[in-house]
Parts: sequence; structure tokens; C-alpha cells
Amino acid sequence: MPPAPLETHPPFFNREHDQSRIAAYLLQLHKDGFRPSTIESHGRILRFLAKHCPLEDPESVKEFVANRESSLGRKENLVDVYAKYAKTLGLSFSEPRYSREDTLPFIPLQKELESIIKATRNFRQATMLRLLYETGVRIGEATRLQFKDLDFEKQSVRVSPEKGSRARELKISDKLCAMLKEAYTRFPKPLPNEKTVRTYLEKTRKILAKTEGNPRYLNIHLHTFRHFKATMLYHQTRDLLYVQQVLGHKSISNTLRYTQLVDWKESEQFACKAAKTLEQASALIELGFDYVTELDGVKLFRKRK
Repeated sequence: MPPAPLETHPPFFNREHDQSRIAAYLLQLHKDGFRPSTIESHGRILRFLAKHCPLEDPESVKEFVANRESSLGRKENLVDVYAKYAKTLGLSFSEPRYSREDTLPFIPLQKELESIIKATRNFRQATMLRLLYETGVRIGEATRLQFKDLDFEKQSVRVSPEKGSRARELKISDKLCAMLKEAYTRFPKPLPNEKTVRTYLEKTRKILAKTEGNPRYLNIHLHTFRHFKATMLYHQTRDLLYVQQVLGHKSISNTLRYTQLVDWKESEQFACKAAKTLEQASALIELGFDYVTELDGVKLFRKRK
């Protein structure tokens, strides 16, 4: 009697169990204290891979990613998530090297973002997009907002950080205050989740691109609102520390990239100064500078030119 063929993987590995294994992996991430946005991202990537190749076969996954027409950054994300997943299952996976391309983000015109918000007929979706537009928060930070984080008297929102950034309090307009009040009054779930708002934005931008004959809309993603806010803030203040504080960046190097995106043809609106002592601060106030914020012990002031 010939010997039984050797199994390359344990017998419980098969496609029918992919979803249950993904669920078990995501549960483990939750137990290990990963953020909900990270868990959701890993789940989305693994379910995408499972549609195209068997997750129990690392070489099939590697071949699929290599042959897929995607950016190097996207491929890097795919293999990074799969490598973590494979490790938990005891699969041998030699992670291929995909170096993310250093590209500048697309910055839309203000009227383009406003057109998207105006074209959004769903009230909850419009509220979320306006929140991203006015504050520049990450979508993960926005979806975690709770009613207690809103201060309608001060017209501000308190943002709990993600990705190791800083907590911060940001000003919002009368219009957004009114929209948030209505959303929390009318709906059990005032703000949509990330998947829903992303899908709605993709549909809206596609419609606008076609009706207005403007393909630039197709480059607008949820994170584009954050890039726009950062660039406009720097254009208005020319103050990197202030932009860093609003965005919640812990490292100024993350903020520096926005200096390359500003068109300085228009006149700058503010002159900005920093003060480390009481005497310096007093002198700036006498010269007409207004206090903006304090960051790492340095007081920031600005004055319109």
C-alpha cells in the first residue's frame, strides 16, 4: 500500500473556513488592544484577498499581489496585513518588498469640496463630510466622536487621537453646530461609520465628475479633507507649529510636507511670532499680535498683515 501523500498545510486549512479564521484573527486584535479603525482595516484587506486567492496558500497571495495593478503603497498594505495574519496561523510567508512611493497628496479646490457636501442629500452623511471639512480630523477620529465631546457653548469638538497623535479641541462653525445638534437629536446613530461614508463619497464624486465634466473629483477621498485643511491653514498662517497642533501630529516632520503644497502667489494673511518668556509675549501683544495657542512651552502669536 503506497504511503499517504504529505500535506503541505494542516488539514483544517481550506477556503470554506477563511471567514471564520478572519473573524478569529480580528477578535485577537481586539483582545490585544488594537484600535477599531485598525481592526476594520485589517478585516477589509483580508476579505478582499480571500475573494481572489486562498488565504491558506501564502504563495498564491504573493502571486496575486504581484500581478495586481495597484500602487506600491497599496501592495505594501496588502502584504503587511497578510504577513501578520499568516504569522498567527503559523504559515510561513516571506514578505515581498514593496517600497511606498513618496508622492504629494492631491489638494482640491475649496469649491470642489463644498460642491460635494452640497450634493450630499443624506443629512448624516453631509454632517460627517462637513465635520471632516472644517476640522481636518481623521475619519477614525470622527467616527469615535461622542455627544460628550461636543461643546456647543464654545463651538468646539474634543478629539480623541488615533495613530499615536495628540488629543485636541477644535473650533467649528455655527452651521456645523446646528447640524450636529440635529443629528444627535433625530438619529440613534448620529454619524455614519467609515465604510458607509466612504461608499457614499465615492458615489457622489463620480456623479459630480460626470455632470460637471471635472475628473478632479475622482481624486477626492476621505483623507483629502484633512490634506485640504492642513494646506489652507498653513497658507493662512504660515505657522507650522499651529498646523501641527490642529492636525494632532506628534512629529513636525509629518506637517512639513504641506509647505510644498501651498501656492504663495496670493498675499499671506498673517505674520506669526513665537514667545518663550513673559517679556517676549508682552512685547508681541503691544505690537498688536494675538495669542493663538501654546505648544511645548512656546506661546504662538499672529497678526494680520
